[in-house]
Amino acid sequence: MEYLSPLNKDRWPRSEYIFRGQPCSSYSLTPSAYRPEGVFTSKAMFGRFGAVRGSDQVFFELQVLSAFLEACDGAGIQVPGDSIDLRKLLETPNRYTKVPKEWPPKTVFLALATAQHHGVPTCLLDWTRRSYVAAYFAASGILRSTSRNSRLAIWALRVFGHEDWENISFVEMPGGTSANLAAQGGVFTVSSIKSVGSEPFECLPLEREQDVYKRQNDGFQGLIKLTLPIEEASNLLNLCIDFGVKGSVLFPGYEGAAREVNDYAYANLRKHQE
Repeated sequence: MEYLSPLNKDRWPRSEYIFRGQPCSSYSLTPSAYRPEGVFTSKAMFGRFGAVRGSDQVFFELQVLSAFLEACDGAGIQVPGDSIDLRKLLETPNRYTKVPKEWPPKTVFLALATAQHHGVPTCLLDWTRRSYVAAYFAASGILRSTSRNSRLAIWALRVFGHEDWENISFVEMPGGTSANLAAQGGVFTVSSIKSVGSEPFECLPLEREQDVYKRQNDGFQGLIKLTLPIEEASNLLNLCIDFGVKGSVLFPGYEGAAREVNDYAYANLRKHQE
């Protein structure tokens, strides 16, 4: 917690770093839509026909976003960034399936961000500007996990000079996009699809992208990974709570209140098990 302190401006110059907490230190920095495992992936949809192509990946993401918007229509929910132009884009996706590297256009970022923050797989990767929020998600995530992960991880990515990135985009959304996004200080990165339509789709994890290491000659690292043993997860979570970083704050509403109760239960259950 001391290492991550936002008060240490020599280590974390204001607005130059963003953070991400993960429940397992072996997890790569890969957007949910790009992951090969699971039942809700492009591989599950197209894998039986052979290798997933770049065009297949774009088509999968378009279908997922369309399904999300359709479900929101049925529930009478307004999605930030939704428009007639966006619906036309989703109905005629040929431009992006033919040239996958142009996906996603900025016109879909708001809708993608809303979908991402509600558990829908997208090409966005969640980050936060607040280091202790990342610590909370890492600790809460590993305590809730049923797998036997041994260490959690917190990543710090330097976004200073991101305008020079070639294969990654840094995306900030208006606070009104989502109450959760605003409460969590949420931002995103987007990695481009490098394959052309007929070539197999391969996702390069963000930690292997050269973009993030371009500006390290001024003494600041482009990407930092911190890990902590699972035995310390309960203590980390409780320290986050002491700093006011907790479920009811990060998820305004009933969901956050319930999450806070569950966090308390998981943290104390882990202590008793140890």
